[in-house]
Amino acid sequence: MTATFSQISVLPGVWPTSGLLERLCAVSERPPLVLPEWPSENSADRRAFVGTDAILAGWKDELGADRLAQLPALRYIGLRATSTDRVDLDYATGHGVTVSPIQGYGDIGTMEFVAEQLLRHARRGDPARGELSGRRLGVIGYGPVGQGVGRIATALGMDVLFHTPTHRLAAAGGPRWAPLRTVLATSDYLTFHSPAYRHVVGLDELKSVPSEAVVVLTTLGLPMAEADLIEWQRGRTGKVVLDLCAGHGLSAAAKQVPGVELHELYAARTAESVRRAEAGLLANLVACLNPSERESR
Repeated sequence: MTATFSQISVLPGVWPTSGLLERLCAVSERPPLVLPEWPSENSADRRAFVGTDAILAGWKDELGADRLAQLPALRYIGLRATSTDRVDLDYATGHGVTVSPIQGYGDIGTMEFVAEQLLRHARRGDPARGELSGRRLGVIGYGPVGQGVGRIATALGMDVLFHTPTHRLAAAGGPRWAPLRTVLATSDYLTFHSPAYRHVVGLDELKSVPSEAVVVLTTLGLPMAEADLIEWQRGRTGKVVLDLCAGHGLSAAAKQVPGVELHELYAARTAESVRRAEAGLLANLVACLNPSERESR
């Protein structure tokens, strides 16, 4: 007999397609419970929800110990996200709950969004429309997305510097590691690909960025304190371009600062990335039910 979960609950950050919901029925005794929000004590969904043994959640969904403790049967959390920052991992570990993020599903969309913004701002229609070739791109954070952006920029003829906390050797002719201050102070364009919800630069460091530099943010949460962003940007002429991941929770005051440009889209969310994400969610569910599947992956 094929192993199944008893009740899978799908939190709003998953944005499930009908195809995913259909496939979830094959690994659950009951139809998936699709929730518009975390159920309250008086919610109609509460009774079924309390029996949940598997949750699917997105990067916006908060899964602190107070919430997880409401689900005594919980044994699995599947994340439609690469970051586990919003899950209380100590609670999960202590209660035998497996937490499975997915990796790489939105990398291409994010890289393409950054490249699009670099090109758009270089060629924005000023009297002297510019080229990216010969200009410097600074990349803060150099995981798979940062590296991909670096490759694209290099192919376009840009000089690419990147910064990570630990010095890295780089291939000749490609992006080069440099200290944070050097990257910030000498770049015509900057893009951040630093860890989720982490402030990696402060106001003093931001003030070293050239006034006219264009900054693209697609991180989960701002890579600096909002107050620092506001004060810094008010004294600049360059743009700060954000997608909805970086701009999540951004105040009205920050949105109104001249030069702050919030795009009403998630850079990582494309038709292709949705398919990859849902395939990853389902594969992780099956692997949890069948440990031999996980070992063979």
